[in-house]
Amino acid sequence: MKTILRTLLLLWLFSLGSVWAQTVIQGNVTSQKKETVPGVNVILVDTYDGTTTDLDGNYSFTTYEEGSFVLQFSFIGFVPFSDTVQLPADTLVIDVVLKEEFNELRAVVVSAGAFEASDEKRGVILRPLDIVTTAGASGDLYGALTTLPGATQVGNDDGFYVRGGSDYETMTIIDGIPVQNPFFSTVPDLPSRGRFAPFLFKGTVFSTGGYSAEYGQALSSAIILTTQDMPDASASGISLSPIFASGFHTQAWKNTAIGGGLNYTNLYLFNALFQPQTYENIKDVQALSGNVYFRQKTSQTGIIKLYGQFEGSGLGVRFPNVDSLEEGVKDDIFIFNRYNYLNISYRELFGNKWTLNVAAGWSENNDSLTINGFNVSRGDESLQAKTTLTYQASEKVRVKAGTEVWNIYNFQEAGSDVFDVTWNMVANFAEADVFITNDLAGRIGVRHEYVDIVGEHNVAPRISLAYKLGKNGQVGLAYGEFYQTPQRQFLYDPTLSEGLVYERATHYIANYQVSANDRTFRVELYHKDYKDLISFVPGPFQGVFNSIDNSGFGYARGIDVFFRDRKTLDNTDYWISYSYLDTRRRFLDYPVETQPTFAADHVMSVVYKYYIGAISTQVGATYRFISGWPVYNPYDDVFLSEISPAFHDLSINASYLTRIKDQFTVIFASVNNVLGLEQIFGKTFSIEDPGVFVEQRPPLVTSFFLGMFINISYPNQN
Repeated sequence: MKTILRTLLLLWLFSLGSVWAQTVIQGNVTSQKKETVPGVNVILVDTYDGTTTDLDGNYSFTTYEEGSFVLQFSFIGFVPFSDTVQLPADTLVIDVVLKEEFNELRAVVVSAGAFEASDEKRGVILRPLDIVTTAGASGDLYGALTTLPGATQVGNDDGFYVRGGSDYETMTIIDGIPVQNPFFSTVPDLPSRGRFAPFLFKGTVFSTGGYSAEYGQALSSAIILTTQDMPDASASGISLSPIFASGFHTQAWKNTAIGGGLNYTNLYLFNALFQPQTYENIKDVQALSGNVYFRQKTSQTGIIKLYGQFEGSGLGVRFPNVDSLEEGVKDDIFIFNRYNYLNISYRELFGNKWTLNVAAGWSENNDSLTINGFNVSRGDESLQAKTTLTYQASEKVRVKAGTEVWNIYNFQEAGSDVFDVTWNMVANFAEADVFITNDLAGRIGVRHEYVDIVGEHNVAPRISLAYKLGKNGQVGLAYGEFYQTPQRQFLYDPTLSEGLVYERATHYIANYQVSANDRTFRVELYHKDYKDLISFVPGPFQGVFNSIDNSGFGYARGIDVFFRDRKTLDNTDYWISYSYLDTRRRFLDYPVETQPTFAADHVMSVVYKYYIGAISTQVGATYRFISGWPVYNPYDDVFLSEISPAFHDLSINASYLTRIKDQFTVIFASVNNVLGLEQIFGKTFSIEDPGVFVEQRPPLVTSFFLGMFINISYPNQN
């Protein structure tokens, strides 16, 4: 898009050549080893003029600007170079020698426990576009991440499970601020998806463990998302399908951009065509959501970003009541959700050494449930702020430190009973990236937290090392301590929560990775020790406890393997991931240490994508295998001894690129479980009759989706 815009601008300026004088800027770019460097970005800062170097390192472009400007040269793996030029001039010849950086894969990268999905990093594993074109993911960020090793789907649950950890052990972070309730609200045994669209983000880091000291309050995993900066140009878009309609517009100027969008979803037509196998519809899913965003460049290196999102949704379903002694009795469940989210951040570079990041976030979530006429409400409100200062001491040493504060309010109402709790946290962290040599790097950090409702301080050291092997490979080691405040349902009653401490996990990780010629292979061994997990003695009703303590414990260990190849087969991209997990724990109301219901021994994914240039179409397929999950059968003599059948799924999709009224258009179709394979996640047993149970299955054996996206461009705008 930038190239087209620059071309149009240059043609227009050429037609007015008698008004402005032109300057030709040209030269050659080499490395310190006197090797030519192709692909270097050459930009006249704060203009639309620039180019990239060719295979011989040469560049040349024309500008009509006048005055003093900065000419910038940048390329991944090299220190950016800038030079000031005075315009106009007849011809400027500027030859540049770029100096190699130490903090890219040209040296070594500290990567134990992390998969990156970014357009800005070298050695990319997944890009944002990969996320929305992965078959079976349905355009969902979390659905795509489950095709990576370490993550797994757990039946119809709406959480994200990593390396034997429960769903609450994973934290989603947007622009440095943790997100409460990253999934849409749903009812039991109905799947959900993430609230945030993948293309909001320019980068995604999926850390399966051993993550930075900058982040906390997550025992297992962190999903770190960075929103887009300034858009290239103004644009609009429309998305249409039988189940939803949405639209957005972005208005961009030189230093400012503002935009927003609306989305309406209604599953009436979908439910009329495809009858669910696990429930009856009482009220079709309806949802209205919207977002607003604002970007303001404060300088050549500074930017303010604001993003807000609101949602309202509702649905009603009818499930069989397995506990009724009368045949045909069913439970009616309605849920209505209201969600609001706001995030604002500021980033600025001061000189060549200091970078300041300031961010704040606010969210509000409210679920109103009606179960056979009985009303239950639950919700939360959070306010969080964070400041981070980074100092580039030298090419080999970078230091980061910061402070964050949280204020969290949770409530639950059941009939006339009302429970609520507020807690606050203050955290401080410091971390240093040190490149000891060009082949050996280390990251050493420490995090301190104080949560008032716990009344204790915790100190969590984190250490990672990476050593380069040959030209394209490296090995890594990581160790870290991780703490998390007990979940809100255990904090409502102060007589029971008094004396509770942080839950704790210790991570040990070792990995090997090699990347060359668009091929990546990675293998990682890990071990997690759990201590002080919440255990309780259940009361007479669900959510009521006779006692709560921190006597729980456990472990998770295993191996993750990943291979991606974009080179061997023409127009083909595929990856294979495999995870082996050995985990046992005693927590919650588990009477013994055992494998939890959300953990499977073996998980494998194969993702395949092929682009057919002749018809401008990409086709894809994803195969998933999960060896099965433990099933709770209250009538078994051995706790969680039964295992569900192995899970198999083959999903396909296709994207056709075309133009409608000269506007870029994508027509998208997908089929999940195309073979109609039987998928059973577990069983729900009657407490009245041991011979009565309901199998937990997906709502549909096979599901279909058809949609269209139209991008509306504005060729007369820069």
